[in-house]
Amino acid sequence: MGKDPGKCNDFGDRPGCLGVVDDRYTMDFGDVEPGAKIYWCAFCGPDAHAMNDALVEALEVRGQEFVAEVSEAIDDALAARAVQ
Repeated sequence: MGKDPGKCNDFGDRPGCLGVVDDRYTMDFGDVEPGAKIYWCAFCGPDAHAMNDALVEALEVRGQEFVAEVSEAIDDALAARAVQ
């Protein structure tokens, strides 16, 4: 999971990304797949963790309705990011 364990997952894709992994923000998904981790820098990590927390909370509260809304929001965000 993730791109290069030596670099932030957003390295090369996100303006402001520091590239250097900050272990405080590494996400461990070993419960899904053994050894699965996503690495983040100190710039990207707080946003990634905030997004993860918001997704988990929303899925617990609103389930499939939220999944449809997130899918649409992701498409919109990717389209907006492509314009930058």
